[in-house]
Amino acid sequence: MKTSSITRALAPAALAAAALVAPAPAALAAATPGPIEGSFSVPCPGFKVVLSANGKVGVVTLPGDREKIIWPGLSITVTDNSGESITYTGASGVTHIQYLDDGSQFVTATGPNVVTVPRANGHPAGVYFTTGNVSWTLDRRGREVGGMFTGKGTVTDICAALAD
Repeated sequence: MKTSSITRALAPAALAAAALVAPAPAALAAATPGPIEGSFSVPCPGFKVVLSANGKVGVVTLPGDREKIIWPGLSITVTDNSGESITYTGASGVTHIQYLDDGSQFVTATGPNVVTVPRANGHPAGVYFTTGNVSWTLDRRGREVGGMFTGKGTVTDICAALAD
């Protein structure tokens, strides 16, 4: 079994999209992160993986229809069917969400993050480790619009790493 550990922070957008977090009241300038723990299955090309998360999450409501999701102390392990896994731990990635007038969302992940991506626009579903700034847009139903990632950050395909 190949296991890799990287000390990094994570912002799995899928956890937020799956409603495991709730928006903080607008009057709060900062959120007090609360515990988050859970597992869910995500498709990779040709196989599925299980993402297991443990740590804290906080949502900061900002002016201008924006939110910032912080993930202090979050650890995520991505495991394939054979038991091979890659673990990411740490606390510096942040997910920024801008809610647009048409109901869509412009999302930017800054720092190190684990991001799940649905099958859309000609690319397969997958799981990615990003560093730096990467962005994407979701329509009002949570479906990807445009390219998978834009920005100057780097993107590593976790599914491909587990398939080797």
